[in-house]
Amino acid sequence: MQPLTSEGSMTDKATAALRSAILSGDLEPDTLHTVHVVAERLAVSRTPVREALIRLAADGLVQVQRNRGFLVLYSSARDLRQIFTLRLLLEVPATRAAALRATDDDVAALEADLHNMRQAMIADDADTFLVADRGFHKTLLSVSGNDRLAHFVDGLRNVVLRTGLSTAKQSESIEEILTPHEVILDLVRAHNADAAARAMHEHVVHTGRRLISQEFGDDEAALFDKAVGDLVDEPPPSSPA
Repeated sequence: MQPLTSEGSMTDKATAALRSAILSGDLEPDTLHTVHVVAERLAVSRTPVREALIRLAADGLVQVQRNRGFLVLYSSARDLRQIFTLRLLLEVPATRAAALRATDDDVAALEADLHNMRQAMIADDADTFLVADRGFHKTLLSVSGNDRLAHFVDGLRNVVLRTGLSTAKQSESIEEILTPHEVILDLVRAHNADAAARAMHEHVVHTGRRLISQEFGDDEAALFDKAVGDLVDEPPPSSPA
């Protein structure tokens, strides 16, 4: 973490700096971190750090221990199962709504996110790719017309990424991750709502299964498959023309 500049809200700056340090692994999970040490590293008073921790605790990134400090929380297999099933319940119908509502400007915004993903793939930059990936999903959810949903799902991704969990360059290539986003964008551009929803369903299930298997093994991945099976069936196929 680098010292913060004095312009703007120090609480906002401290929140962004701490979030970045958590997601990058600079602040390790399951280790007690003290407010005064973090404040010294950021060259700020303790007040904006405490206020930032309240926000991050609400996002599920840290656990504040009164008069002791805070812990960065670690994602368990159960956390990931719950997060990806929540994403299925929320992102699939939102993608359908986005495909119905998307304007030319909305499609252009999604194309810009996808361009950023492609550029990061060419540069073989997994970290930048994941930022662009996250931007694509957030834009798509905003296109659905529900900004609160976009913010909430983005927070769920914080919990997954807080310990650096990603399939990128581990259990699958960046190009493999890019492909379903290209498919989803094509279907949104064509306003094919049911097919776009199915593509998002397949993408989220695939990512969840891969990530859980990669980090916790096939037995935990099987539990995720069961949780998916317990949900409402995926969107029905489109009627033939």
